[in-house]
Amino acid sequence: MKRILYVLHSGVTGGTFLTNKDLMRNVQKDYEIYLLTAEYNDLKIYRYYENELKFIRRYPRHLNINVPVNDSDVDFHIWNAEEFHNSWFTFIYFDILTRFDIDIVHIRHLINHTFDLPQVAKKLGIHVMLSMHDFYFICPFYVLLDENQQYCAGKCSDNRENCYCPMNSLENINSKEIILQWRKNVLKMFSYVDYFVTTSKIVKKLFLDIYSDRSIINSENFRVIEHGRDFPKLDKNYFEIPSFKKPVKILCPANNLNAMKGSHLIKEMKRVDKDNLIEFHFLGNCFDDIEEYGIAHGTYERDDFYKKVAEIKPSFIGIFSIWPETFCHTLTEAWSCGIPAIGTNIGVIEDRIIKNNGGWIIDRDNPKTIFSLLEDIIKNEKYMEMVDNVSKISLKDTNAMAQEYIEIYELMLSE
Repeated sequence: MKRILYVLHSGVTGGTFLTNKDLMRNVQKDYEIYLLTAEYNDLKIYRYYENELKFIRRYPRHLNINVPVNDSDVDFHIWNAEEFHNSWFTFIYFDILTRFDIDIVHIRHLINHTFDLPQVAKKLGIHVMLSMHDFYFICPFYVLLDENQQYCAGKCSDNRENCYCPMNSLENINSKEIILQWRKNVLKMFSYVDYFVTTSKIVKKLFLDIYSDRSIINSENFRVIEHGRDFPKLDKNYFEIPSFKKPVKILCPANNLNAMKGSHLIKEMKRVDKDNLIEFHFLGNCFDDIEEYGIAHGTYERDDFYKKVAEIKPSFIGIFSIWPETFCHTLTEAWSCGIPAIGTNIGVIEDRIIKNNGGWIIDRDNPKTIFSLLEDIIKNEKYMEMVDNVSKISLKDTNAMAQEYIEIYELMLSE
């Protein structure tokens, strides 16, 4: 049985891990599966077998190869996004690929890694697939928001004012000052990749616009595979029909409800809501004091989503991101509950809502438009018509998603 190494940027939690777990669960019957994660202090290798993740080995970031030490006895090597290459990482990648006899490397993210892995793999004759989970390979500040928190489409302004930084460990760099060097090193790393995958045509087009060397990345070796999800069958209504009789409940779920997820838009909507038309509900970690503008229900696990929604019974799922998310699982979750979405006019959020006729769009630069939108929906009784549209949306399951990946894996192995 051929062996696949999946590569993640963090540990065994979070949205990217859960999506990757969905893939591993459906691929395990055809491939032997290993998982490499990168944390602040170490790299860890796991085996995924019979739906269980088993820890195998730890590689501390103290840059010693064979000397075991306690964490308290050592100064760890701090990851830096500008460190594109590192001999310790090269050695560790070589050790993992040869020790576990890997046939395919599928990179899901490289934050907390260097860019060495694809080159090491190719020198060993190992096939490489690279997934575009966000826009990290366009800019280290992977959400493409400038210093004014405006979408930049990867086009840097001439000033040197640093852009919106989405992650503490990236705060030591100025994205505009290193962007040319960044993309030069990314393109070199791309040259060792066999296939690229992302989740929408919009994201694919942006990468092809930024990277124009068609000998390295092109329409043939760059595929679009939407995420799949497995959902239970609905046995009741999870929504409440909106009316003028009481505030309209809008549920905003996200792991982190912060500026990227539209916390400032939410606050602005509520500030001008003099008639208390909207009642916001929040699921997830709240930032920027947005819990003062609605009802916070705390954090949640993926499997608890339906229970939480059933308790709240919102009329809409609100997705107010100000960056162009590459897929947006929240949209899929909303539709799986039979609930229409209200989303911002940017990227895949706008594209998926319009393409699937699954909700309404508001202008992220003019959040007040939500009030005229809600008035129109309620006054003209458009809500149940949209609910009917949502019920007809076909949602890909995880097995169908996995089969699309397996087709590329088999293609690589046959080359």
